[in-house]
Formats: sequence, structure tokens, C-alpha cells
Amino acid sequence: MDPSKLYVEYYAKLHADRAMRLWPTFLQKSERPDFISKHGELGMEVTRAAIEEWAQQEADMNRHFGDEMPGEAVEQEILADCDCDDTIANGAEDDEGESLFELPHDVKEMHIGRIIERIEDKTKALNEYRLCRENWLYVFSETTGLEREDLLRIQAYVDAQSGEPLFDKILVKVGCQLYVLVRKEPLSEVTLSPRALLRLHHRARWLSLREGKKQKHI
Repeated sequence: MDPSKLYVEYYAKLHADRAMRLWPTFLQKSERPDFISKHGELGMEVTRAAIEEWAQQEADMNRHFGDEMPGEAVEQEILADCDCDDTIANGAEDDEGESLFELPHDVKEMHIGRIIERIEDKTKALNEYRLCRENWLYVFSETTGLEREDLLRIQAYVDAQSGEPLFDKILVKVGCQLYVLVRKEPLSEVTLSPRALLRLHHRARWLSLREGKKQKHI
């Protein structure tokens, strides 16, 4: 399996555990969906809202360096969230040092559109998955430059979805924020500290390396 895919999946699982207050052993690694609880109470699929050209560059890099560098570009994105490494190294408080910048309009539209595309594609494929009592989708956004107003546009798309089955909850990671989208409910968000995100990064890296080595021996 693509090392960056494993890394994103484990990061998403750990992030959801922490932000949504799930017991750490509740969700187990699976396929279609990527994580599932033992008795089928909850399933969570993970997807990355990657811009195709950037994803291709990363795939080329991963092929060059091999599996010892799982998702290096993705790791750097996570480390950049809220300036994790600089903020902590400089001794700033957990809620200080957040990097704020304005994305160009066309780039912002590209990211919003890509998130909506991934939600649409995964929803269409949901019938092919093992359905649980609750089905969640975790979307790993490629930018920290989206704001709440932008997520409200994505929430409007989710509210307008129809048919069955649909995801019960969609989690969208944008920097330090994890936005929680539920149809016909107000948009909510959970913010973790840079230090917590850094711990998730280290744990996800270890788990993805371990899983990658395990898959090689199957």
C-alpha cells in the first residue's frame, strides 16, 4: 500500500479518537471502510482531498525514497499545522503562534471543490462498503487556509445530499481544526493544540511503518 495512504489513515484514526472522544481501541484497521468497531457500531472511511498534481509529485518522491519515508509531504503538512515545530520550540503557549494567511481566491476555490468532490465520490461508493450503525467520513484537507465560512459552503452541499446510504458524520481536517458536518445540524468544530497534533504525528508515523512492514510479509 502507498505509504502516504497508510500514514493519513492512521493520523485520521488517532485524530478522530482524540477529537471525538473515542476509546483508543474502539476502531480497528479494516478495509472498506478503513476502520471499524468490533460489533459494527461505527465505521470510518478516510480520504485525502489532494490536488492531483501535488499528489503525483508526492507519489514520485515516495517511489524514489521507498517505504522508509511514509507520506513525507503529508507529514510536513501536519507538522506545519499551527506551526507545530516552531511554536513548541520557541516555548509558545498551545494557542499562540498560529499561522494565519489568506489563500488566493482561485486556490481556495480549488480546495473547497476538491473536498466536495471527495465527499461526493465516497458517498457514491458507500454501498460497496460494510455499512455500520453509524458511518463516518474523515476528509484530510491539503490546506490550513480555509475558514469557517468556507466550511459552511461544504456544509450546505452536505445538507442538500439525498438518497441512501449517506454518511452520518463527515469530519474535515483543516489545520488545527476538525470540522464536524452533520446534515441539517449546525457546523461544529474541535481544535487540538499543536502539541497534541505533534503527538498524533509521531504515533501515526510509527503505526504506518509497522503496518507497512507487516503487509510486506503477507
